[in-house]
Amino acid sequence: MINRITLLLFISLSFSSNQKIFFINHLVEKKGVLMRLITNEVVIGDIYRYFKKGNIKSKKVFIGTITTEGKNGNWIRWWDNGRKKSEGRYLNSVKDGLWTEWTELGDKYSELLYKNGSIIQLKNCLLENCD
Repeated sequence: MINRITLLLFISLSFSSNQKIFFINHLVEKKGVLMRLITNEVVIGDIYRYFKKGNIKSKKVFIGTITTEGKNGNWIRWWDNGRKKSEGRYLNSVKDGLWTEWTELGDKYSELLYKNGSIIQLKNCLLENCD
């Protein structure tokens, strides 16, 4: 009986959520806005990436969230091999705070500090210690 109640609660919460899920593999980015390929509909919701191959453990990985104000919160971009490409935070589609970038082999190569979309500090991790 408890399992049925839990299942019903889970299903109702899943359908009551207004947050949609999109896969970046099926989207196109134009002027910083993510849209569906065929309809050019602007997307609002959680963005994931689906991997068919590579060394990533999960086939579905979270990238970030788009609200009515644009990209917001933490965003992670991925190389095709499943390694992180960059990670940082957006505020209304503008980079803000610390962003880290990695090579395709997984080596950290830069740390960039943004304020309102402008780089205020850059560190080359291949030449300087970034730990």
